[in-house]
Amino acid sequence: MNLFKKYILNEDLEISHRLMNIVLLVGIVVLPVCVLFDLVLGAASGTFIPLSLLFVVFFISFILANNRNKANLAGAILTVTASDILLPYLYFRGGGRNSSMPSWFILSAIFVWLLVKGWPCIAIFASNIIVYAVVFVTEYHHPEYVSKLDGEKSEYFDIYFGIVIIVLMIGVIFKFQRDLYEKKRRELEQKEKELTAANIRLEKMSDAKSIFLANMSHEIRTPINAIVGMNEMILRESSEKPIIEYAENVEHASGTLLSLINDILDFSKIEAGLLEILPDEYQTFSVLNDCYSLLEMRAYHKGLKLSLINDPDIPSTLFGDEIRIRQVMINLLTNAVKYTDEGSITIRAEKESHADPDMTVLCLTVEDTGRGMSEEGMTHLFDSYARIDEKKNRNIEGTGLGLAITKQLIDLMGGSISVQSTLGQGSSFTVKIPQKVVSSEPMGTFDRKRRLGISSSNHGVSFKAPDARILVTDDVSMNLKVISMLIKDTKITVDTASGGEECLRKYAEEHYDIVFLDHMMPEMDGIETLSRLKETEKYQHEQTPVIALTANAMLGAEKIYLDTGFSDYLTKPAKGSDLEAMILKHLPDSIKVTYNE
Repeated sequence: MNLFKKYILNEDLEISHRLMNIVLLVGIVVLPVCVLFDLVLGAASGTFIPLSLLFVVFFISFILANNRNKANLAGAILTVTASDILLPYLYFRGGGRNSSMPSWFILSAIFVWLLVKGWPCIAIFASNIIVYAVVFVTEYHHPEYVSKLDGEKSEYFDIYFGIVIIVLMIGVIFKFQRDLYEKKRRELEQKEKELTAANIRLEKMSDAKSIFLANMSHEIRTPINAIVGMNEMILRESSEKPIIEYAENVEHASGTLLSLINDILDFSKIEAGLLEILPDEYQTFSVLNDCYSLLEMRAYHKGLKLSLINDPDIPSTLFGDEIRIRQVMINLLTNAVKYTDEGSITIRAEKESHADPDMTVLCLTVEDTGRGMSEEGMTHLFDSYARIDEKKNRNIEGTGLGLAITKQLIDLMGGSISVQSTLGQGSSFTVKIPQKVVSSEPMGTFDRKRRLGISSSNHGVSFKAPDARILVTDDVSMNLKVISMLIKDTKITVDTASGGEECLRKYAEEHYDIVFLDHMMPEMDGIETLSRLKETEKYQHEQTPVIALTANAMLGAEKIYLDTGFSDYLTKPAKGSDLEAMILKHLPDSIKVTYNE
């Protein structure tokens, strides 16, 4: 029994090896019985020695397969020796075609396919066919070469005994294979059930994670909305330099906090495989200008020189995911500012040719004279949550996700990123992203006079529309106050509602040109409120634009809101400029708008 467990049931052995062991063990047991049968019955003369040799070959093959771990060699030796040498000899000495020997030829050929792998299997089987043909042709032309059995009784006994032994051997092998198949099938079914259950658990965990992130995004963005909105009002209305300086610091800190939240949300989207690249036409200058302007003040406050050098022949209009390209550049520039204590940061924008004449490769490089990185640190540069030289840079803010997100965004856009860095001397990140050329007109040289950068001292509104009336619905009173203050200089009449019921009541009583509606509200949320609003006869007549103003910034949120029936979507915290742009987009043409110079 221990022998059976060791050589047949041992799952550490390959299935082919275990099949070979079955054949070899059956042969080692059966061959002595065959020898004894011939000796007792005198079925044929001269078979004792070849059968004994065959037993020795079986035994040596078993040793080779199991003690020397040379199963394929053992199978080759056994099949060649048995089928090409010993069996043809036994055929002539054991009765020829009127004996069980043709059946043993069949069994021998089956063993070749069972015991030998690869090209040796094909070669040995081919040699078997040739040898068997020679044997039968020889008997046909020279029947005298065949030693006949002693009468019909011996022939019947030999054939019967051969059939029994061969059926027994084949039966054992196929039963083993069937049992093994059934066992593996049951194991696979069990594993499939376990995997299905695990997938269900993972899906539930993923859904729970998405709900958690959406809720956390909403909960965190709600107070940030108040901070950003009130701070913007301070920047707009204060003329005292110290107050403006404090407000600018708050603006920077809240921007950093929002960036951290966005990093976590973006990374969660990438992990879930939900982040999509959404290409569209964009102006190359606009992307460079916005990225430059966004980091200019941060660099200035650290005493760093920020410059942008570009190839004037870069096409002015490209087709790609403008938002993700901005995100990549801002991540790289933010890192450069964070890790550079003195010196300069240089942005280089160039183009490279592409195999497709309608395409170009946008090459963006960010160079700094900062702290640089060691070779060891660079090996983990794009790992999630990695912080290079963490002890040395422990005062640097961030999640450690920025570069991991950057790398995955670039991969999604079919681009590449390379890094050169010297510890203590600075780093250089180069991004290459293939983009379709919409307009080959050259962008021209980046000129600071052409930039449309927003100064902290210029926070005025862009238009006035005193004839317009809007309704803002939110369950957080601070949010209502912030939105009202941000657009008060537009002279628009702003009404507020603290919930869905109040929104419906006020909408029924007054005419509104736009309705801003929060999503996550108690009792009646924004989606239910919208549904009931659309059922009213007044809405069906006026078709008032209803805009989702929500802290839900998860991937796919905009599509959900638009599919639900909202006219548009705006995330909190919303800047005054974002609100103004959204209002201008949806104000009816009948409303008189005066634009500020």
